[in-house]
Amino acid sequence: MAVELIKDLLKIEETIGREEVEALIEDEILLSEVESGIKKILNIDGEIETLETKAVKDKVLINGIIKYNILYSADDENSSIQRIEDSTNFQEEIIINGAEEEMNVDIKTNIEHIDCNLIDNRKISVKAVLHFNTKVQSYSNIEVVKDIQGIEGLQTLKDYIRYNDIVGSNTSDTLVKEAFELSEDMPSIEHILKLNVKGYEKEVRVVEDKVIVSGVVECLIIYYSEDEESRINHVKYEIPFTHFVDLPGAVKDMNSKVNIEISNVQYEIREDVNDEKRVIDIEVFVKVSAKVFEQREKEVILDSYSTKRKFTLVKKEVDVLENIAESTSKEVVKGVVNLPQDYEGIESICDLIAKPVLTDYRVVENKLIIEGLLEADVLYVGESTGEIMSFKEEIPFKSYVDINGIKEGMEIDIDLAMDSLKFNRVNSRDIEIEGIVKNNVKVDRIKKIDIITEIEEDDKVIDLSNKPSITIYIVQKCDTLWDIAKRYNTTVDELIKTNDIVNPENIMPGEKIIIQKQIEAVEF
Repeated sequence: MAVELIKDLLKIEETIGREEVEALIEDEILLSEVESGIKKILNIDGEIETLETKAVKDKVLINGIIKYNILYSADDENSSIQRIEDSTNFQEEIIINGAEEEMNVDIKTNIEHIDCNLIDNRKISVKAVLHFNTKVQSYSNIEVVKDIQGIEGLQTLKDYIRYNDIVGSNTSDTLVKEAFELSEDMPSIEHILKLNVKGYEKEVRVVEDKVIVSGVVECLIIYYSEDEESRINHVKYEIPFTHFVDLPGAVKDMNSKVNIEISNVQYEIREDVNDEKRVIDIEVFVKVSAKVFEQREKEVILDSYSTKRKFTLVKKEVDVLENIAESTSKEVVKGVVNLPQDYEGIESICDLIAKPVLTDYRVVENKLIIEGLLEADVLYVGESTGEIMSFKEEIPFKSYVDINGIKEGMEIDIDLAMDSLKFNRVNSRDIEIEGIVKNNVKVDRIKKIDIITEIEEDDKVIDLSNKPSITIYIVQKCDTLWDIAKRYNTTVDELIKTNDIVNPENIMPGEKIIIQKQIEAVEF
């Protein structure tokens, strides 16, 4: 009977390579002729907008923009608060061996540090340290052998592979816009000082050939008013949106992973019915990336031999990404922000923005311990001069996330996001903060397996006639019963039976294994 291989097809996600790098971006910002000169820089923050990422031979190319928002006290007679908006283009090459065109690039970028210095009253030098966490993946169709037929005395070593069966991925944009009016208790707008826009998913549903993403665009607006008693104000507004991402092959209730990016933020201040500047038109582009997959488990043959005939296995090593867990949890972070000693005391808080930053993580007994800092950026009015001032402070925090099966060496992706934030002025030098940090965790295991691709037959019959009747084998480190049985042309079941082995998965180095030669009875 001819040998027949029964094969199955796995569509898997292979991680080709992963790299974390930092890049220093430097630039100079020059004020236009119509802008007031700078007396004092109060605050600087920035956002990264990724324009293009693509894999080429052994590297990833990234093009993007850093958008700066700088608040400063003007050198006019009123020391008014002014805003500078500027940007710097950047390009980065990240070496990842094995990367090829058309491969999928997963990149996370953030600003590790940003600072600026006043060169003169019309020029600022800016430095930013960018962090790139880049992963290149390939979707591969791999044939695996799930059964072998036509060989006498065949022994097979099987295992179950748990993997993400990738259906596909797609990215599309949607325009989100809305006009909203300030509440009656808030003063009208002279000009916008800062507009921070973030996108969050609220609900994701997979239906036939589509992924439906319901989310919000969160707008935090700080503005300067003409009201002498309340010059700087802030307001938070959420714009809901629903977007459909086309994804052929998707079926209801499949697993999904979604990423939301905000770009091209535009706004306009308009007058209300009373001719007061109290209406803000906001328009943003939201880029939604969706990936759909199914978690599957299949039994495959990893190794095989025959006690009767010789044959050679042709194998190929592949990396299979096994999903261990995906978890979302929330951590309440409380602390007190202390004003530096040489700073003027706090009369009132204009604004406080906090950002969670991951500093370290480790795995201990089915727990992921996340360590981070809540970076607080405070804008306040000085109690003696009435001037606008700013300072930064960090609050350390630690989260414990229960994840069954997690171990050191696994591929762990951690994404921290601010869910909510409250703050309260305790006294002129202390601010009490309570925030909720959302921990989004994905844990994968890269399992290297040798899959059988072909069998090369051999006409030779295994001759055991010259073998001794009994062989005593001393178990070596890393030996398994399968290894021993294959080496001596017997079976695992025979070894278990002959040696009264209670736990076949746990044989110890130095242990003696008796191997009996099996002689088939001849009928007359």
